Amino acid sequence: MSALSLEVSGSQYQAPFDDKDADLILHTSDDARFAVHKIFLTMASPLLKRSLISGSSSPSPPFEGLVVRREGDRDIIDLVEDAVTTERVLQYCYPISNPILGNLDDVQPVLEMMKKFGMTCVMNRVKSVLVQPSFLEKEPLRVFAIAYRFGFEAETRLAARHTLIHPIFGPFVKELEHIPASVYHKLLQYHRKCSVAACSLTSDFSWFPGFASRWVWFQCDDCVHHHLSWPLADGKIYEVNAWFIEYMERARDALRERPCGKVATDPMLIAEALETAAGCHTCRPAAYLDLSTFIGEHFTGEIERATEAVDLDINF
Repeated sequence: MSALSLEVSGSQYQAPFDDKDADLILHTSDDARFAVHKIFLTMASPLLKRSLISGSSSPSPPFEGLVVRREGDRDIIDLVEDAVTTERVLQYCYPISNPILGNLDDVQPVLEMMKKFGMTCVMNRVKSVLVQPSFLEKEPLRVFAIAYRFGFEAETRLAARHTLIHPIFGPFVKELEHIPASVYHKLLQYHRKCSVAACSLTSDFSWFPGFASRWVWFQCDDCVHHHLSWPLADGKIYEVNAWFIEYMERARDALRERPCGKVATDPMLIAEALETAAGCHTCRPAAYLDLSTFIGEHFTGEIERATEAVDLDINF
């Protein structure tokens, strides 16, 4: 069901919220009217039940400022919400298809209205929309702030992990105004700890697999070696080709800003390493396959495991 087209006058209704048998009118701030059935609203909001089913015209404290008045043979409630938001919330209350919430600016007012009316159950149905992949990948900080504001713990933690894909000091997002500064500070601490954990992998090779010494950057004696030797998990010390160490150092710089596995697969980081390796007749035929195996099957996964071990220290 699509959202209401605006330009709705106070005398008009739109299906399915135009039933003459409905016992409640919702009158929105932009002068749209919805004829609804109390039973569906009270099933979604136990708090509303006190005011509607009991017939009381004095709403309980959670509904301060909300007035239920009589108009003909039906009750009427004047809302501060607009028609589009109201219709979307009603779609969650009625046994009809859920609305399409195409961006976070659609999601947030729906959650605000649901919270106002104590619609906890239907709020839980919006959580999956909030953490859909497109939102998490493009706007994880906004998702984080919205999820925390509405008390969605699992979604807050999931969004925090997705903030690692981006530099933490990005553009300001308006949703931060709705959460405590202490919570944002905790997110900054989390990001820094993840950076430390990820960067440590570039200077300690003890996590390399047992067969790592067979990779060409440990085997080649024709390339320039790094001035330091490196211990592996087998307890032996190995000389390492400088081009591989330079790749790891560039990866470390990138991981400080974005501590996530995707950083290791950056084509620019890989291309520079392979360009140098191509100058060696020993490394040239093996460098691409060995580096691809190292990054795809080991390095990216180890970065994710290291950051997954970091706790987001936030209370709900």
